[in-house]
Amino acid sequence: MDRLIFNKKWYIDFLLFFIIFILSSQFLKADILIFKNCKNVNYTYKKNEYILDLDRGMMTRNFIYDDVSYKKLRLNDITVKKENTTNKGIIEENDLIVSEISGYPAFYTQMIFNKKERSVKIKTVLNNTEGVNLISKCSQVIDFKKES
Repeated sequence: MDRLIFNKKWYIDFLLFFIIFILSSQFLKADILIFKNCKNVNYTYKKNEYILDLDRGMMTRNFIYDDVSYKKLRLNDITVKKENTTNKGIIEENDLIVSEISGYPAFYTQMIFNKKERSVKIKTVLNNTEGVNLISKCSQVIDFKKES
C-alpha cells in the first residue's frame, strides 16, 4: 500500500515538474531581429545597428559616428554624442515593424523596419501630410531565437 502511494506521488510530482518545465521554457524564448551595418546617405558610421526584441516590444539602436560625420553634426548641435544608444517601443504590423510615435499630434515621426528589404525608413507626419523616407539600408538582418 505504501509503495502504491509512493508511486502515485512520484508520478504526480514528475508530471507537475514536466508541465512546469515545458511551460517555462516556452516563455523564455525571444524572437530577436538585428539590422546590422546600416548605411545612411548623409552620415557615415563606425557602427550602426538596430536590435529589435519583438517579444519585449523594444528597439535598441547602437551607433558610433565616424569623425567626419561627428564634426559635421557638432556644427549645428553641441549636444550630439559621437557614441550613443537609444531605445524605443515597437510593434509588428503586417510584415513591418514600427516604432512608437515620437512628437506631438500635429507633427510626429515613426520608424519603419522592413525585414525583407533590410531597410529602416522614417515616417513623418505634419498637419496630416505624410511622408516616408529611407534613412538606412542594412547589409544584413539576423533573425534568431534567444533562449534563456
